[in-house]
This record gives sequence, C-alpha cells and structure tokens, in this order.
Amino acid sequence: MNRWPLTTTNFWESAPFFRLLVPLVVGIFSYYQFGLLPHFLLWAGITLVVALISYLVFSLQKREKSIVVVGHFLALNFLLFGFGYSLAVACDTSLRTNYFGNYQGKQSVLLARINATPIEKEHTWKLSLDILQVFRNGNIQPVEGEAFIYVYKDMLPMLYHKGDTLLLPGGWERITNSGNPYEFDYARYCSRNNLLYRQTCHPQDLSLYASEDPTKASLVDKCHDWCMACLDKYITESRSKGLIQAMLIGDEINLDEDLRQSYAETGIIHIISISGGNVTIFFIAIAFLFRWQKSVRHYWLRYLIALPLVWFYIMMAGAPPSAVRAAIMFSLLAFSVIFQKNNHTLNTLFTTAFLLLCFRPMWLFSVGFQLSFVAVLSLILFYPAINRLVKSKHKVVNWLWSGVAASLAAEILVAPIVVYYFHTFPLFFIVANFAAFLFMNIVLILGMCIIGFSFLPYFSKILAWLTTWLVVLFNKIVTLLQGLNPEWLLYIRLSFAEMLLLYLVIIGLGLYLMRQRKSALFMGLSMVCLLMGLFCADACGHLVQNSLVVFNVSKANYLEQFVGSRYNVLKDDTTSPKRIKYAVKPSHIEFQAWIKDSTSIPDIQEIGGKTVLVLNKPISCNAYFPVDYLILNYSTQPDFEQLNKVFSPKLIVLGNNYTRTNLAQILAKAKKLCIEVHSVGSEGAIVIE
Repeated sequence: MNRWPLTTTNFWESAPFFRLLVPLVVGIFSYYQFGLLPHFLLWAGITLVVALISYLVFSLQKREKSIVVVGHFLALNFLLFGFGYSLAVACDTSLRTNYFGNYQGKQSVLLARINATPIEKEHTWKLSLDILQVFRNGNIQPVEGEAFIYVYKDMLPMLYHKGDTLLLPGGWERITNSGNPYEFDYARYCSRNNLLYRQTCHPQDLSLYASEDPTKASLVDKCHDWCMACLDKYITESRSKGLIQAMLIGDEINLDEDLRQSYAETGIIHIISISGGNVTIFFIAIAFLFRWQKSVRHYWLRYLIALPLVWFYIMMAGAPPSAVRAAIMFSLLAFSVIFQKNNHTLNTLFTTAFLLLCFRPMWLFSVGFQLSFVAVLSLILFYPAINRLVKSKHKVVNWLWSGVAASLAAEILVAPIVVYYFHTFPLFFIVANFAAFLFMNIVLILGMCIIGFSFLPYFSKILAWLTTWLVVLFNKIVTLLQGLNPEWLLYIRLSFAEMLLLYLVIIGLGLYLMRQRKSALFMGLSMVCLLMGLFCADACGHLVQNSLVVFNVSKANYLEQFVGSRYNVLKDDTTSPKRIKYAVKPSHIEFQAWIKDSTSIPDIQEIGGKTVLVLNKPISCNAYFPVDYLILNYSTQPDFEQLNKVFSPKLIVLGNNYTRTNLAQILAKAKKLCIEVHSVGSEGAIVIE
C-alpha cells in the first residue's frame, strides 16, 4: 500500500516571526554600527514610499512567477530593515533638539531628578539622573536626557535619595574609556543606552531642590521598597541579603561583587537575574492559591488572573531585559490558553524578541538579553533530544536526568557567548547549574514566604534563618567549584569571527545528529577545520610577540612586558591591586599571556627595532644617549630640557602618578618646548610592540 510522502517543514516556516526578526535586527545593528545617514528624513521618506508601493504591487501579483516571489521578499525585508533603523533613530535621545547636551556650558545650571538608588563606590557616590531643565542666561529650557555624576565622599553619609531633584553645575564631560588595550568599551555601552555625559563634583556643588514625596510614589515603587525593607529586616547576613534581593526583586544595590564574580566563573550568573524561572515559580504560587478550582474547563482562569500579577512583579523588579522576555513569553502562552489556540514555542520566542526590540532597540546589544534569548532557544532546540537519551523506570532518576539535560542543552548555545564576552568556561557547569536549579527554586519560594508572612515576625525570622543557611551553604559549594576550575579556563580568547564559526559548527553537527543531514555534517566539519586554522594562526602570533604596555591605572604607574606566552612586571604599584587587575586582565587575555615570568628585565631594551628606556629618577649627567621611547617612572617635575639634551627621545611617556594640576603644568611646558609627550592619564595606555 502506498503511503503519503512524509515532509518536514523548515523552522522558519513553522516559526514565521524569524523571517520578520532578521531584517529588524539588521536595521537596528546598522544604525548603532554606522550611525545616522546624512539627510535621513528625506531618504527615509523616499525609500519608505518606494518599498510600500513595491510591496503592494508584488502582493497583488500571482505568486507563481519567481520574480514576483523574489520582489515580494525583498520589498518586505527592506520595509522591516527601514523600520528597525528608524526605531533605533527614534530611541536615540541625543538626536533630539531638546537634548540637554545641546544646552550645556560651565555657566549653566541644571535641574535633575535621581532615578535610581545612589551606588557607593570606593571614593565617591554614583548618582544616575534624569535631566529636566537647564537654566542659562536667565532663561529656563525644558530638556531631556540621562546622565550620571560622581560625588566625592565626605564625613557625612549620602543625603540624597531616589526621587530627589537637584540643582547641578554645568561642567559635563564626555564619557570616555580609560584607554587600556582591549578593555571593555564602556563609552560605547553607555552611548547605546543614551548616556553620553558625566561629571565629578564635590557635595557642596550640589543643591537639593525638592525632596521626594513618599506619598506621590507609584504603587510599583512602594511595593518594591516594601519588599526590600522586609528582606532587609529579617535577613541580617549581608551577602545572603544582597543575593536574595537581586534574585527576587531585581535590586543589586547590596550584591557582593566577589560573590558575583564567583557565580560568573562557575557559570551560574544567570540565577542572579530575574528570568523565566522566577516567572514560573511566581505562577506556580498563584496557581497554588487557586488549587480549589479543579475544573479543567476553567483552567484558563488561572492564567487570566496571573497575567496582570506577573507583569506587576516584573515592573516592580525594574523590568530588566531577561524578565521582560519571560513576561512576554508567558503572556503569549496565557493568551493561547485563554483563547484555546495552539502555541508554537519557537515562534513564541521569536515573537517575544521582535516585540522587545520594537520597544527597546538598544537591548539588541544587552548581554543579558542575548544570553536570555539564546538560552531559551538552546533549550527548545536541544533539550528534547538530550532528555530522550536516558529513560529509567525510576522517577527520581528521570527527574535528576531532566535537570542535567536542561543544563547541557542550555550550555550548547550559551557557551560561545559566555566565552566571547567573559573569557571563561566553567568546567563543572553541570554540577553548578543543577545545584543552582535546586537552590534557586527553594530560596525564591522562601523569599516569597518571608515577604508574604512578614506580619508574623517569629515565623519570618525562622524562614530567614533557613534561607540564610541555604545561601551560605550554596556559596561554599560555589567557592569550592570555582577553586577547582583551572586557571587557563579564566583566560580563554574567542574573536567574533571564531564565535560565528563555532556556531556554524554547532548548527552543522546538530542538524546531522538530529536530522541525519549529510550536507550539514560536511559543513560542520569544514567549519571545524577553518576554526582550527584560526586557532593555530592566533597561537603562532602569540608565541612571537614582544610588547611593552604602560597601563592607565588611576593614581599608579604600572608597566608590563609580554614576551611569548608570559608577562613580566617592569614597574609595580601595590597601592591598588583591584584596579590594576581590572586594567591588565583584558591584555593578558588578548595576548594569551597570563603566566608571570620572574626573570629580571633591564630598564633599557630594544623592542621592534626601537630603543625603550624606563627612567626611575631624575638625572644629572650630560652624556648623550639617544632613545626612541623615554618612560618616566617618577612623580617629580621632569626637566624636559635636560631630558631632551641627554636622550633626544622621539616620545616621552608620562605615567598616571601625577596629580591633575601637576599634569596640566607639565603638558603645558612640554607643548611650549615642542616636545612630544604622551600622558597615560589623559590619553590612555600606550603599547610599544
């Protein structure tokens, strides 16, 4: 008997929103990568009209002709590309005529509102602000935009709070990077989040205009503050309190930075952010309250009741990208249950990403958004196949394996992004993620109970003690796993091209293993060979490298030389080890040299055919000894005439161990004498290779 031929649809046919998402993403990426096109409004209007007419014309034609299909496809994609580009333009507040950056000046005064809880730094307080008005030349100009200021600490505690409005001076400066090689591009990150300016000032430079009125706070803010107060009251251990507040309410103000680093290096940083797990547990808690409702026909009522409560919870937690993604997916699932429609998980994920990017285009570059999206995508694609590998008669074994399978499935697509951004790969991620799965569920439930039963102090104290004990125990497990991770796994380097090739390898091998496509196997193996070739080329380049770097470390002078796969510290400064590690680690990763060499290096040497001298103190001799680079490793005022007479350097390098006043005087004197000077403190680090 003949059978109907079995056909399988491509995933972009079963998930049509994928075809809408791709051109939207390309349009958003194009704006943030290449900037605003000249005469944007004119060209946007012309292209929009042409694309719309083309789309309508091709839509009215018969689809049998290939030229009609191609034309329809191109017109639709061009429309979505333009839509994404226009969204990015519309969300860029710096392009608006009333942007506060267009009205700034030292003589102006600004009115701003604090939009977040002040963050304590080592020597300053960081205040995030919404700029409201500019007072200049007797005129008041309503403006908009965001910025932040650093306020030096004094003997008094921070006197300002979220919601207060302040009068600020107009001495803003553009946000820039410190200039160390291969560092995180903080300036671009801020720019993509509409933050372009900052300033540092003393407490006396600020004036309180109006204090926050607690009675006028929104219901969301009141609930957030009340939940924070409940946890702060009953959980006394600081590290546990900061972690639970971040996990449950999304407020990381009290989160310990060392604890965050431990979670990142063990691959469980995701449990700190609010995501689908929080929404699931929150919905289970709501469904438990309605357990008396047994009818299957009215099961949709639970989703109808839970939907506004879930969104209220997400808004109370600050609406981070991962949480909004989870809320939108839950909303689409709820609508499918309420209206009794089929729900395609993959299409729901792409629909969620499309809606999120329409609302916040800059989230495309958010690591949290990328990790959240890719983790769910990886679970959808790989979890069913991995979970089928083990089937036991014992429910406990199946349950344990389902947790391991989820950890493995999520890591397949998440690992390349983690290595690319964080340069680490947790060797024991399966153990850590499985333990975190149990830990997160229990702690989240206990945290909800502490808040829910806060009117019963003794019961809440017992719950808080149990929660703290669990967190402390879990932190010890995390610290143990962190110590077992080899050091070289904390310095993995993966370029953007290598990450793309790695994803092609995963796609090819995944299609072959799950759908037995030989062409996919050939593509995957070809990409493996190309990827290995890039790795070998990188390794050869690192083995023959010889570079000297004068780093830009605040109030310190720090030099390192990279030779082959090792580094040597020429001049150390132990006054700020954390700042030094933050500045030099990206270079250790990029140069693939994290092993310290104890060999003594002379103060004068030749690098790349150039003579480099590190001068540790002022000189008094008159002997002539020409050099190419002269690095001053002392903080006294340099005698440029004497230095030029003795060494005749092509470039003098000043470390970052001068005060701002002294540095300004030194640079002015060098400019007057027409001597080339590179100041690490103002111009960034210098690399001699």
